[in-house]
Amino acid sequence: MSDRLLFWLKPLLVVLMTMVAAPLSAHSTPNSEVRLKISEEWVVADIIVPQGEYAFGTGNPVDGSPRSTRLAREYLADHIDVATPGGKPWTVSMGTVEFVQTVGPPYLHAIAYLVPPAGADVTELSIDWQVLNDELPGHFALFLHDAGAAGSNVIIGAVRKDTPPLEINNAEQGALAPLIAAMALGAHHIMEGYDHLLFLLVLLLPAPLLARAGAWGGHRSTCGTVVKLAQIVTAFTVGHSLTLIAATLGNWSLPTAPVEVAIALSVLISAMHAARPILPGKEPIIALVFGLVHGLAFATLVKEAQAGMASSALTLLGFNLGIELVQLAIVAAVVPSLLILSRYRLYAAFRQALAYLGIAAAAAWIVNRTTGLAGGVVATMEAAMGHAAWLVVAAALLALVLVVPRHFAGKRNSIPLQGASA
Repeated sequence: MSDRLLFWLKPLLVVLMTMVAAPLSAHSTPNSEVRLKISEEWVVADIIVPQGEYAFGTGNPVDGSPRSTRLAREYLADHIDVATPGGKPWTVSMGTVEFVQTVGPPYLHAIAYLVPPAGADVTELSIDWQVLNDELPGHFALFLHDAGAAGSNVIIGAVRKDTPPLEINNAEQGALAPLIAAMALGAHHIMEGYDHLLFLLVLLLPAPLLARAGAWGGHRSTCGTVVKLAQIVTAFTVGHSLTLIAATLGNWSLPTAPVEVAIALSVLISAMHAARPILPGKEPIIALVFGLVHGLAFATLVKEAQAGMASSALTLLGFNLGIELVQLAIVAAVVPSLLILSRYRLYAAFRQALAYLGIAAAAAWIVNRTTGLAGGVVATMEAAMGHAAWLVVAAALLALVLVVPRHFAGKRNSIPLQGASA
């Protein structure tokens, strides 16, 4: 009884530890947004940057004073470069710069006028966007084309740290351009959606195992493990696809904060389940139920694009396809190592370490998204998660180290000795 009580107290202790961090701006919105409206002579960029992330990333004041707006104007001007495809620079002139709060969290709002050099085509440009990219590697900017009279916006793409300049050629937009752009956005979002990926990955950790006496003990067969993994991934896909489609086509207006907290809670529960069975054998149900919640977060990003009816179906399809392709690629990279390592004693320590890291991450997200505390902890944690691919590589190498010697040893034992009778 005392061991079980200690197990349930550990996440609470982690939460309390993260709450002692200095109050910092909460991670209120997941991205910046830039809406481009193209006229005959210039391009108008309507820029929205989350105020909390701007303040944390730059250290500049956000009180709306003349000094704060001057610093914001200078920062934006220094971090936005526009050029022709051939490299000739455009002129970037900052118009309105203000700190605003209407509905939802506060943000930095700015208007920039992008003027091409003489003789350049106003519809062809390359934008090197560096706003908050270096300061917050997990941050990204969503670019949209304002179609004006049509009353719709088309997704152009997303930019983050280390991505090349965004190439825009509105004169050559084809019928499938919204689909391709939405696929890229979906893929980008899931790659940067550390909470989404962490939920799924920690839920996969106990898939090769069987619960015995309130702990993970026995092992499933390889076939049984593959079936269980397929059930979990499929359930998660069905769950988030249902709410993504329903919320987008139904035009649901959803508050971001409760959804983000619920996602962090889903990570906490799946990580605790990976450490010790809470609902043994019910992993697909957990994936389905919380997949519904994750789909609401995906829908929020699609809704921000406000694509018109002409492109909404393609946008929705492309965004979902982008998510699924990346998700399947990551699962395909992880599953072979998972199958091999789960047959060795070291897997218990490996699973426990990842489970408790997941609990700590979930606790930090919950505190940050409910109170605004632990912003520094979350920023550091997400920066580290950006290098998680090396953990996948390390697990694969470890699996090879364990399997290859046994494979060749088996081959040597199967070679008949010289002179042995046929």
